[in-house]
Amino acid sequence: MRYMVHWGLDNAERISSSAQLERLLTFLRSVRGRDGAPYSIDLIPAGAGNGGLQLGIGHPDRAFVLALDDVGGFGLQDEMEPWPEPITFDCGPVVLDFKPAWTRIKPSTAIRAAHEYVGTGARPTCLRFDPDA
Repeated sequence: MRYMVHWGLDNAERISSSAQLERLLTFLRSVRGRDGAPYSIDLIPAGAGNGGLQLGIGHPDRAFVLALDDVGGFGLQDEMEPWPEPITFDCGPVVLDFKPAWTRIKPSTAIRAAHEYVGTGARPTCLRFDPDA
C-alpha cells in the first residue's frame, strides 16, 4: 500500500515501505518547523478520502498520535503522566499548542505506531486511543 506524508506548509512525499518511512521520520525529527516547533505530520493512505494518522514528532520527550478515521481519538500510553505544559507543533497552516493530555506518548512509541500503521493499514495496537482526550 502507498501512503502520503504531509508536513509543513506544502511538503509531501509518497512512501510505500517502512524503510522509506524511517528515512523520512529520521529527517523530520532532526529539523524544526515554524517558530522552532517540531513537526506534526499527516500519514494518509494514498487516494483515501479519510483515515490515517497525524503524528507530532521531534520533541525530545513527548509526541502525539491522532487517529484520523471515523472514530478518531488521541493515542495514549496509560503509564505516561501528562506533560506539565502544552507542547507546540508546526501543523502546516498553523502552529498549535497541544494539551498535555494529548502528548502522553514517548517519541519512540509514536514512531512504532507509524511503522505499525504502514505495515498493516490498521489503527496501531501499541496505543490506547481515546476519542474524548
